[in-house]
Amino acid sequence: MNQVTKIDFKKIQRISPSQFYSMKNCAYKSLLAEALNKKPLLPVSANAYYGTVLHKMLELISKGVIKNEGDFDKIFIEQINFMEKKLKAEGYGFFVPLQKKVKDFIMKKILLKEHLQNIPVRAFRANSVKFHSEKWYESNDGLIGGKIDLVIEVGQEVEVLDFKTGAITQDVLDDDGELNSEVKTEYKDQLKLYAYLYFENTGKFPSRLSLVDLTKQKFTVDFSQEECHAIFDEAKSLLKSTNTCVDTGAFSANPTEGNCKYCLYRPACCFYLNYLETDWSFNDLSGSVQNVLMFQNGNVSLFLEAGGQKFTISNFPSEKFDEFNGYRNKKINIFNLKKETREFFYSAIKTTVVYE
Repeated sequence: MNQVTKIDFKKIQRISPSQFYSMKNCAYKSLLAEALNKKPLLPVSANAYYGTVLHKMLELISKGVIKNEGDFDKIFIEQINFMEKKLKAEGYGFFVPLQKKVKDFIMKKILLKEHLQNIPVRAFRANSVKFHSEKWYESNDGLIGGKIDLVIEVGQEVEVLDFKTGAITQDVLDDDGELNSEVKTEYKDQLKLYAYLYFENTGKFPSRLSLVDLTKQKFTVDFSQEECHAIFDEAKSLLKSTNTCVDTGAFSANPTEGNCKYCLYRPACCFYLNYLETDWSFNDLSGSVQNVLMFQNGNVSLFLEAGGQKFTISNFPSEKFDEFNGYRNKKINIFNLKKETREFFYSAIKTTVVYE
C-alpha cells in the first residue's frame, strides 16, 4: 500500500511563469510539490510523457542541434528510449511502449519533423539575426524566473516564442453568447511574465509574443507594458502570501474539478481528501474497506463505505486480495478509477493508485 511521507512544508524560493497560473488557482498545490521535492504521487497520461519528448525535440530543433532528418530520427529514438526507461524505473512500465499507448503517435511525430523545414536557427544565422533558445531569464530579485523557448532579435524588433505540443486555444462564450476560440489564459499569463522578465534583463519590452504548436501554426498574444508589469507584481505578491502560510501554518486550498482533477499531489492534500467524503463526482474515492472478494478469474472486487454510501470497485489484480483484507474497516484512498454506467460502481485501470 502506498504511503504519503511526512510533509515538511518549506518556502518556495522562486516562481516560474509556467507555474504562475496553477499557483494562482491553488497555492497549496505548489506548496505540496515543493515539500515533496516535485516528485508526483500519481502518474500522468501517456500523452503527457510523449509531450515532454516532443517539447525536447522542438528545443533541439530550435537550437540547431537537430539539422536534418537523420539527426531527427536518431535523437527521437534516443529521447523515446530515455523516457521509456524512466517510466519503467518509476513503476509506470504499463505506459511502455509509448507508441502503442499514445493516440496519433506517428502523426505527431510527422508534424514535429515538419519543423525542420523552417528552422529559425539556420535562417537567423544566415542573416546575422540574434536568437536565444532555452535561455534563462530571472527578475532582479530572483523571485521569478524561467527558460524562454526562443527569443528572436531583429534590430529593435524582438519576438518571444513559446512552443506547445498540446492545444493552445479553447472555446469560450462571448457576451453575445457566440462561441469563439481564444488562447488559453494560462498561456497568456505565462508569455506576459516572460515579457517582463525580458524587460528586466534588457531594459526593453518584446515587440511580439507568440505561441507555436506542432502544426507550426502561430498564435499572437496581445499585451501592454502595463499588463506585464501588473501580472509581474501579482506573481511576486502571490509568492509572498504563499510563503507566509509556511510561517503561520494557516494553509487553505480550493478543491474544484479544474484544480484537482489533474493534480498529481492530491493524495497528500487533506482538503481534497475531506472533499471526497461528500463529493463523488471525481474518479477518486476515499472510504473504509468493508469487504473484499476474489473471483475464479482472479479479479478482486473491493467494497468501500464513505459518507453513508457504499461503493464497489472491481478489476483489481489477485495480488491485491491479501493486502486489501489487511485494511478491513480502515480508511484508504483510491485514485484514477474508471466510473461504470451503474451509479457507485467503479473499476480499476492501469493508472489506478491506492494510498493508505
